[in-house]
Amino acid sequence: MSYFVVTVCAVVLGAWWVVSAIHQIDSGRWTRGIRHRIPIGLLPGWTFFAPNPARSDSRLIWHEYVDGAHGGWLPWQELHFGFAPPHRRWLWNPELVLNKAVSDLANNLPSGDEETASRTTLISASYVVLLSAVVQQIENPETVRVQFALVTTSWDGANRHSAVSFLGEEHDADAEPRLRRSDRVHPS
Repeated sequence: MSYFVVTVCAVVLGAWWVVSAIHQIDSGRWTRGIRHRIPIGLLPGWTFFAPNPARSDSRLIWHEYVDGAHGGWLPWQELHFGFAPPHRRWLWNPELVLNKAVSDLANNLPSGDEETASRTTLISASYVVLLSAVVQQIENPETVRVQFALVTTSWDGANRHSAVSFLGEEHDADAEPRLRRSDRVHPS
């Protein structure tokens, strides 16, 4: 290959890279005009976090009310599905899908300022799925009630901030039909 062809390819690819980078930062009138002139969408628009990047995480926590000799509310526990081992996380990480599902369901519930006890919220798909996920974690046969909450955590550089973004109602927990963790079928 001649030096001229390599130089032309380098200049074209370099220009494409620069325009693509500018397009990611500024999607204004200038880049829109260029994008319309470039055929078949060769100017990429990566908007992985658009339009607003996530700045906080949603965590699902719950606690149980236990009858019996040591009755009362047990400490709060977090429902987290963990992460895949680092050697395979880049290729296969099904736990990430479960954690993302909790985050997406949390985003569909009202924030703390809204009426959280409305009947529409209690029968929404997001609320029912989150409650079901929590009820499946109960192992204590003396548990009679359960309550879950969503906590939003964020970092401002050095400090971690947490706030309750949603508090569910207390629900009766019937211990009979639940399977213990050891009896559950886990996908492999």
